[in-house]
Amino acid sequence: MTATAVAASPLDRLAAVLACPSCHGPLDGGYACLPCGVRGDRRGGQLRFGGFHEAETRDDPLNRMKETVKRRFGRVYPLAIQVVSPVLLRRFVRPFLAGFDLDRELVADLGCGTNRYDPRLLCVDGSAYANVDLVSDLRALPLGDATLDGLVSVAVLEHVPDPQAHVREMWRVLKPGGRLVCYVPFMQPFHASPYDYQRYTRPGMERLFADFAAVDVRTGAGPTSAMLWVVQEWLALLLSCGSSRLYRLLTPLMWLLSPLKLLDVLLARHPDAAVVASGFVVEARKA
Repeated sequence: MTATAVAASPLDRLAAVLACPSCHGPLDGGYACLPCGVRGDRRGGQLRFGGFHEAETRDDPLNRMKETVKRRFGRVYPLAIQVVSPVLLRRFVRPFLAGFDLDRELVADLGCGTNRYDPRLLCVDGSAYANVDLVSDLRALPLGDATLDGLVSVAVLEHVPDPQAHVREMWRVLKPGGRLVCYVPFMQPFHASPYDYQRYTRPGMERLFADFAAVDVRTGAGPTSAMLWVVQEWLALLLSCGSSRLYRLLTPLMWLLSPLKLLDVLLARHPDAAVVASGFVVEARKA
């Protein structure tokens, strides 16, 4: 199968690995599990098994604005975030994907948002963005055991209420020897998408992925990114004079300071950068 064919019909690749998200048993031709009463819904080139309700993505004012921008600008949104965000992420996804034969091996991006790194990548998210192939609760994927060769998860674990359950699900769907790459923030302000629950230190990441082999945790976004985001929020709070409305208006203006993140080209490589890193990247393999 060529890359073009996969990109044109990603559900063709899903057919061989689909399973009930509850009991992990087989589905019938209508994407239903008769014993569990679970049913998926195909809409064009997208398969849906639950996901977020509209109200969930609208609870937080900042996330409500983000959702509006995401749906309006789609795949341009990730590029815009790279420009205006105070966080300078080190390159890790594309080098990770380069280690797979994506024409033959199935790799999924869990919590992809509006991003698609490669047309052959299986895009999974709780929101039904146009680029998403499979809409699902990431803690209960409609995939069989040991069906994926690789997994990508970027800035997702802080947004799920039970990250341990999410990581267990990653372990379940990975084949023996399958690999994952994951980015999780450490020193970052609150940011709902649609919720925000926790942060992780380097030892915390090692513990979270303890069931995996060859766990490598390294700085993914450096100290300048950590400092800059906090300073931007602090300035918006200081200048808003106690007004929530003014604070929300001032926050985007603080993005003018974001170019300072380029200092992390050097600082993120410091051997002690993990002490105040903005976030960590973990690569691991299922034994």
